[in-house]
Amino acid sequence: MDIGKSFTYMFEDPDWISKLAIGTAVLIISALLSPILIGVLGYFIVSGYGLDVLANVRGGDKTPMPAWKDKWGEWLIKGFKVWVATIVWALPAILLGIFIFFGGVIAGNEGGEAIGAVIMACFGCLSLLWALVVFVASPGIYIRLAETGELSEALHFGDIIEFTRDNLGEVLIAIIVTFLASMAVSLVAGMVGLLLCGIGVLILGPLAQLIIMLIQMHLYAQVGTGTLDMVEYEPDDLAPANDTLTTPLEPAPEAQ
Repeated sequence: MDIGKSFTYMFEDPDWISKLAIGTAVLIISALLSPILIGVLGYFIVSGYGLDVLANVRGGDKTPMPAWKDKWGEWLIKGFKVWVATIVWALPAILLGIFIFFGGVIAGNEGGEAIGAVIMACFGCLSLLWALVVFVASPGIYIRLAETGELSEALHFGDIIEFTRDNLGEVLIAIIVTFLASMAVSLVAGMVGLLLCGIGVLILGPLAQLIIMLIQMHLYAQVGTGTLDMVEYEPDDLAPANDTLTTPLEPAPEAQ
């Protein structure tokens, strides 16, 4: 995997300033409108935009970030599908949380402390285990949605888990690097934002969020591609090494 490229590709785009600026503005507006729930639409749009970035990276596009025009409605739908797929995958953990709640109720009654504690511990472990499964399967979920655009494809649990198992090393690298990048970018944005007072935090926070997502999408896009698929060949590299291979064949002698 080309980890370094995931941190630099966005700045290699000739229009990177405008693309990052518009994405940041969308996130700022979304944050401001979140109290009345309209802001969630902006987050859906940015998530859908991220899926297009992922698909473009896997397709070999040298400037994977699309221009912010013409596809806002499409990105909104794609982002909504990301949210639905995540909720469906998390349903087992949510259902297990109900048992944890009842375990807490039992533990709160006199004489039920031991039973309640056992119930909470058992179902808590199961819930945590499934949450980890969903977390590790997230690259496969995003890749399915980006490549097909179909929500149903992101809910093929067996296929995605198999894909994750077959590419577990790359999946773990993508997740770990994304986590470390998130910490580093957020730390830098927070420190610079504080130096610039409130306005800096308001702008740099959403910008950091956007950059982290772009890094994540590029890393996810590389999972399962193989190193050969990521190589960019020049036309001369594809020329035959032996000139005799391009020599026309002699015509066969005519039958007597």
